[in-house]
Amino acid sequence: MDIAAENNSYDSILNQLQEIKAVLNNSEDLMIVLANSSIATAKKIEIINDVFAGKIDNSVLNFLKLIIEKNRFNEFEFIINSYSEMLDQKANKKKVEIVSAVKLNFEAKTNVLFKLEHKLNCEIVPDWQVDENIIAGLIFKFDDFVIDTSVRNKVENLSKTISR
Repeated sequence: MDIAAENNSYDSILNQLQEIKAVLNNSEDLMIVLANSSIATAKKIEIINDVFAGKIDNSVLNFLKLIIEKNRFNEFEFIINSYSEMLDQKANKKKVEIVSAVKLNFEAKTNVLFKLEHKLNCEIVPDWQVDENIIAGLIFKFDDFVIDTSVRNKVENLSKTISR
């Protein structure tokens, strides 16, 4: 984040990290080599240079070398996710999974987003899901919270109350 702040290159670095992830996902052998602790660090750095030098910023390349030297390359995907979350937080954005019983039309989605953005006081990046089992209503999942307004949840709560 500090390096990105120096050059105001937050999105550029995220894009480069995601491109590296895509290359790794397309080359299982490369991922195995870089995560293998029995292969010499110098050899891994040489491979990283061969694959990525000139294609990504030097700061990102140096970061890759650093996590290889610290034997943390197996945490690369977690690092990308954390960086992305930090960018969202900096931009006052929140990723929210929104589950409905039926596919919502544009107007309904817009209405839900408008209310949710005002309630959470931030820009919402929605991940729309459909689960017919919730019968009706919505479920919102973000951070460590779940807000369940589904009919299924209300019936389950009522059933628990009656059985007491």
